[in-house]
Amino acid sequence: MILDLSIVVGVGLITSFVVCWAMIWIGPVDAPDEERKKDRAPTRTSGGIGIGAGYGAAMLVLSLFSIEWRYQVSPQGIAMLWVSALFAYPLLFIGFVDDARRLSAEFKFIAYSLLALAAAWLMGVVDHLQVGAFILHLPFVLALVGTALWVFTLLNAVNFMDGANGMAMGSVTVGLFALSIIALAGHSFGGAAIALCGVGAVAGFLLWNFPNGQLFAGDSGALFAGALAAFGCLIAVARTGMSPFVAPILFFPLLADALLTLLYRVRRRRRLLVGHTEHIYQLAILSGWSHARIGVVYWVAMAVCGVIAWFVSRDETQVAPAVALATMVVCAVIFDRVVRQRAQATGILKG
Repeated sequence: MILDLSIVVGVGLITSFVVCWAMIWIGPVDAPDEERKKDRAPTRTSGGIGIGAGYGAAMLVLSLFSIEWRYQVSPQGIAMLWVSALFAYPLLFIGFVDDARRLSAEFKFIAYSLLALAAAWLMGVVDHLQVGAFILHLPFVLALVGTALWVFTLLNAVNFMDGANGMAMGSVTVGLFALSIIALAGHSFGGAAIALCGVGAVAGFLLWNFPNGQLFAGDSGALFAGALAAFGCLIAVARTGMSPFVAPILFFPLLADALLTLLYRVRRRRRLLVGHTEHIYQLAILSGWSHARIGVVYWVAMAVCGVIAWFVSRDETQVAPAVALATMVVCAVIFDRVVRQRAQATGILKG
């Protein structure tokens, strides 16, 4: 199975690379028409089409030519993969339309919410949270909303953070790779497949995007990559018994930046559906950091979180994931406050 998964990573990478090359010539143009894009030159976008093509090709090769796949992936696991694709590709399509013709924020909010709810319902909700001997059983409606909220949040976090070449997409790649290791350790070959096929597909795009930004992922790429990450985690939770607290640890740098920035804007009563330059990575850009430097820093942070997720996922009592996540949240809040205070002192960030 390891050899088969390695091969499909290559298939996903090559397919994505070729389709992304085509998108550089025919894709829609992302023009610097907002304040947060003012330093960009007009650039082809919708690299998500290449990512989607690479992922689809990799999964197709795996399902058709891998004998081990047919025997080691359960019917339930295969069903969850089909459901994940059923919702990931519509998100890619919505993103592509938004790349080509701007959709309203209200329409996208409703569409993402409905797709997240439907995906959570069909894939299976996370209906209990365990910390040691304490197990909190959730009513179905609350479990459904909570699971959908996970999907909705990660989709938007990746999309919000996709503003520096390679940073968000590379971070998702690191997170998916760490998820594949956890899934394989838990004998979830379906979870490993969605993660590694995603790794190959996004890596093919990154060859065009990092560090020079010849092609942007666009909403199509951010939404599709976010969907793979969210659905892959749900599969791992369902098929390996992985603690739900491990999932946000895997993608913590993206989630922390996006959510703490959202909280910052709420506290200052600023409009939430308007583009801005108040994310931590955006403050770094304004302070003079290059896109490459920012990308590498976030990738390293993601790798550290992946190692933490791996170690705490091995705790059978499921105490370690909750403790680790709580500790990381406290550290992130302190870090966010310190960075914003310094940014305000230097005039980079308005209070």
